[in-house]
Amino acid sequence: MDDAELLRRELRAARDELVRKRADEGDDPVAAASQLPLMPERDDEFLRLALMSVNELETHIERLERDLDDLKNGIDHPDD
Repeated sequence: MDDAELLRRELRAARDELVRKRADEGDDPVAAASQLPLMPERDDEFLRLALMSVNELETHIERLERDLDDLKNGIDHPDD
């Protein structure tokens, strides 16, 4: 699997987790930010996303989107 596909999979998982967090926030904001609920539809590879707060997920999603855009534009390592 190439880098772009890995980024797309993580981006999809992060967006799904953000939707879960926002839906759960109305019930109990503290629990939504700090628990690791075990749900079968979560990808085991991205369980760490469940530990992120809504703000952390939003920032992570922005970073993944930028990384994916950079890959599409041919920028592999901006520091090189």
